[in-house]
Amino acid sequence: MVSLPYNSKLPIHSLAASFDNVTNSYKFYWFLAILEHIRENQSRTISTNDLLARMLASIWYPTNYFRLSFGKQDRLGQIALQVGEHSSLPMDAKRQHIISVVEKKVEENSALADEILSLAIYVPYRFLRPFFTQQLKGVKDWVVNGTVEQLAAESFDDLESPCLYRLINQPIIGIEIQPAWFEYLNRHLTILTGFCLWRLVNYVQKNNPNVPNVSNKLFEPEQRDMKRARAFWGLAFEELDHLACIYSGQAIYRENYSLDHFLPWRFVAHDLLWNIIPTPKNINSAKRDSLPDWERYFAPFAQLQYQAVQVVASSSKSSLLEDHILLLKTGSIEAIRSLTFKSFRETLQATLAPQFQIAANMGFVAQWSYYP
Repeated sequence: MVSLPYNSKLPIHSLAASFDNVTNSYKFYWFLAILEHIRENQSRTISTNDLLARMLASIWYPTNYFRLSFGKQDRLGQIALQVGEHSSLPMDAKRQHIISVVEKKVEENSALADEILSLAIYVPYRFLRPFFTQQLKGVKDWVVNGTVEQLAAESFDDLESPCLYRLINQPIIGIEIQPAWFEYLNRHLTILTGFCLWRLVNYVQKNNPNVPNVSNKLFEPEQRDMKRARAFWGLAFEELDHLACIYSGQAIYRENYSLDHFLPWRFVAHDLLWNIIPTPKNINSAKRDSLPDWERYFAPFAQLQYQAVQVVASSSKSSLLEDHILLLKTGSIEAIRSLTFKSFRETLQATLAPQFQIAANMGFVAQWSYYP
């Protein structure tokens, strides 16, 4: 378990309590936005709109690109999806571009702008509630914001238990980080970011219990390195007389092919070799992030995988079979060489079939087929 660095002059327990019993993602993204702003700007005063834009840019990839769920109550994720619907942003847009678009959307006279700005009605105030637990007991919900704002202002210069920040209207509408807290945040930026992300991963995993690789889906997708996959299939090209596309039947040539993730990369977020096969480039472009028709394509997919595995197992580069060894739960290359196609196919099916259903439930286009 990750804990926060101790400081005898600050109520660290109150900050930690802000992440207890979380039912919405905004607390994580609000705090991460504060830390990011401090890291980049070294300023104690931060515009609310700046923080909102950073929050939406951060939740953009898990919601719009990776299709993760943040729960039915989570408005931040829902607003990120609305930004996607009302802008020309591609799903894999760069983070700074997303921030710029959100900042422009906020300035418009639109329902979307109202939705984004509505976050400011709750987020800055409710994040501070644990700092004033005793004072807020019995306070009606409709006066919580005003009470929190007053308490935050009164505790700002408190030397014994200052609040993290106070709400300000001049020179900008936003927050001002308390000086001692600013020093603390600056000193422990890496640890605090890790603490918040650890809690965020647990929250997202709870809302996506069967989705693979959740922790890798919280950030902008990175450029992938397919060297191992190309080395693996390069051996197959050398030994197999003929490689044909499982989707189109077209011949595949070693000099000009693409690598296709049978389960879309946007769903698995990994490059494990048992999910990758070669295809002609035009076929890969046509398939994109769709789920191929299982009844039509799984059998040829398994057959092609099995053939390639046997080739590599008999080569001097059997170390390329690490992914398959973990999949098949076998401890040796000899065991892979003696594995029947029936056993290989059953193991592959047991792994892929449930993930296909989960991906379909998340909204990935299902039962894709290639038609010339």
